Amino acid sequence: MPKFEREVEIDAPVEKVWQVMTDPKYVDQWFPGVDNVKSSVAGRSFEWVAGERTGTAAIVSAEVNKRLEITTQLGDDKDLHVFELRPSGGFLGMNADECKVTYTLDTLMGGGILTNFIAGGNPVDSRRIVKAMNRLRKLVESL
Repeated sequence: MPKFEREVEIDAPVEKVWQVMTDPKYVDQWFPGVDNVKSSVAGRSFEWVAGERTGTAAIVSAEVNKRLEITTQLGDDKDLHVFELRPSGGFLGMNADECKVTYTLDTLMGGGILTNFIAGGNPVDSRRIVKAMNRLRKLVESL
């Protein structure tokens, strides 16, 4: 299962970043591959449109202000998105007025060693997580 990881520092407290990440009205503004949210079920799952296809997502696990795990499925493509948040900022992190977010994308594909080797070098997925983290940072800092 190839994994891609990206870390970003956001100039906002952890609580604000968490609020934006878990608010359904912001999902299509930062979450990777989501063009338009079609429906949401009590903030625990949602359907979205990506081009001409419809995908689904569900929150697998959530530890408030610390960790969020979401599975997505678009056709046969199933992914696990893990976001870890931790306070940072100030001298040696003592002020904690910023948030460091680490995003790990696990593509959950089978196929053995060769498939994992090929997918592990996939620049599309790598760019996708970079773009998502940049969009999240800009969104949170603009609110």
